[in-house]
Amino acid sequence: MTLFFSKKSLGAAFTACLFLLVVGAKWATLDRFGSPMPDWDQWDAEAVELFIPWYEHDHFATHLFKPHNEHRVVLTKLQNLTLGVLNGQWDSRLEAGMNAILHAALAVGFWIVGRRWIAARWHALLFVVIAALFALPLAWQNVLGGFHSQQYWLLGLSFLAIVVMPFARTWSAAWWVGLLSAILAIGSMGSGFLAAAVILVIVAWRLWTRESTLRHAWPTLLFTTAIVIFGFLTRHEVAWHAKLKATTAHDFFFSIIHSLQWPWRERHWAAAVLWIPWAMAVWRVATNRTASDGMRPGQTIVGLGGWVLIQIVATAYARGAGADYPASRYMDTLAFGTLVNALAIGWLVGGGAQSLSWRVARYGVGLAWLATFGCGVHFLMSTIVRYELVDARKYYVKAEEHMSRYLGTNDPKALAFPDIPYPSAQELINRLARPSLRAMMPLPIRTPLPLVPAATTSTGVFRENDARGSDVEHPPREGLSPATPPLDATKTWGSFAPGGGASATGEWRSAPLPPPRAAWLKFELAGHAGLPGVALELRSAGTDELLATVAPTKVPGDTWRAAYVRTPREPFVVAARDADPARWLAFSGPTEMGALSYWAARTTKHGLLIVYLSSSATLALGAMAWWASRARPE
Repeated sequence: MTLFFSKKSLGAAFTACLFLLVVGAKWATLDRFGSPMPDWDQWDAEAVELFIPWYEHDHFATHLFKPHNEHRVVLTKLQNLTLGVLNGQWDSRLEAGMNAILHAALAVGFWIVGRRWIAARWHALLFVVIAALFALPLAWQNVLGGFHSQQYWLLGLSFLAIVVMPFARTWSAAWWVGLLSAILAIGSMGSGFLAAAVILVIVAWRLWTRESTLRHAWPTLLFTTAIVIFGFLTRHEVAWHAKLKATTAHDFFFSIIHSLQWPWRERHWAAAVLWIPWAMAVWRVATNRTASDGMRPGQTIVGLGGWVLIQIVATAYARGAGADYPASRYMDTLAFGTLVNALAIGWLVGGGAQSLSWRVARYGVGLAWLATFGCGVHFLMSTIVRYELVDARKYYVKAEEHMSRYLGTNDPKALAFPDIPYPSAQELINRLARPSLRAMMPLPIRTPLPLVPAATTSTGVFRENDARGSDVEHPPREGLSPATPPLDATKTWGSFAPGGGASATGEWRSAPLPPPRAAWLKFELAGHAGLPGVALELRSAGTDELLATVAPTKVPGDTWRAAYVRTPREPFVVAARDADPARWLAFSGPTEMGALSYWAARTTKHGLLIVYLSSSATLALGAMAWWASRARPE
């Protein structure tokens, strides 16, 4: 018992801090570099095979289980369908934000089991390694991509199945959890059935060492064999990916080496250093053939590492052409293997009595592993932060511009650029021609609600500006200051007059709008919005009652700033007022925003704050635990 917390409650507090640290870091990366816009594979797997069949009642079950390339990503489809239906919009940022929670749960799983397998003095180091592997954007494609939950489902379900099922009492609740995880893993990715294969090997080994009996093991052997056979027979090959396969021994071998040496990209010898701990764990398990519960951690570590190696070999075969380094989306699996090796070090160091030479070897391997791992992460993160994430953000910004311009004008020329979120502009246009899909577009590419002035409104003060489809170099800027860039995807209205500047005053009202289905509305405002004398309001179309005041958190000036208001539940009008001759106001039409999209945007924006708070709490808890252990009487 520590002075303030029991050992159990202290462990729970560290677990919560780790979870929040990972989630916060991923949300911070997503907020800075990501986008709500669906991207590449999503236009096939989610648009064509998910949302369109769901909303148009077109053989949904058939489309749900239809393979996407070599994979049946059933769990990813179901997750994103749930989010899309609840939100009313298709938001990749929302999907990626939920994916962060899945990956953080896996980090917590490693932390919970790892603390049981290694000595208490190594817990702090384990916490740091887990936090680094899960919180840093080492696999940034998975962090930013809403479709990439398939990676997390594969890792999480395989981890749970391998940790639980081989050792659980047959027909117990834990055994059923492990079996269900192994079955569901088939619906994560094409290699999902490999977890069952690893379980089969572990159980067979335990039979060989007499740690289990056939009477207790036969159900596990039967079910896992059935899963492996089913997964193998239902594999799906696609002809257009044949060119990606390794066709030479050189490509196959070096593809494996490049994965094993991760995260140190330029050092082939790092593969040996980083995987020696797992090899030593294999040796220790293989040379101890006596029944012993103390070998369960080692057998699990060997099984988890073996699963990663199988994944690496499978990837080298299917994507090994040219022996290139692994793509970012595969790096969460490689990080999984790296963490398994870290657990192997902790387990080996905490082993029973060994010779002096064996103890020196274990500590030497541990230090070499830490140094290699640290250097690799440093160099990899330097490349990711300086180039890859920056390039990703530039791509998203350009693609959002082209998409919003097309959705606002229906002009195919808006998509005649390389920076669009699908390899074929025409196929993208064909998908967006479906009303059910177009209605689900998220901000910032969603088209605002049509806003027209009321019949009684004078257009002399608030001038309409329509830069859609105009010359990008010389767009019109009616109602805007010379320094304010016009919005090129929607109409705007502004009170800045040519020649007179901000001196014009007056009011503007829209025709009544029906209450939208979405929970929030977003306006873009420029000028002196939020200051006395200028205002943008939502008023009841029937009673003229004030329903909401639209104002950004900061005065925008010559830039555009977003303002959010809850959607009125009754017909309303947009009313603008400029009563100050020294100020001006410009605004866009309102764009609908789903409730979950709004909260995803708000929470991810505070990701860095979550990181700071959880890190501070972790340090405080660590200091408290250390002080309490020092103060504890002998």
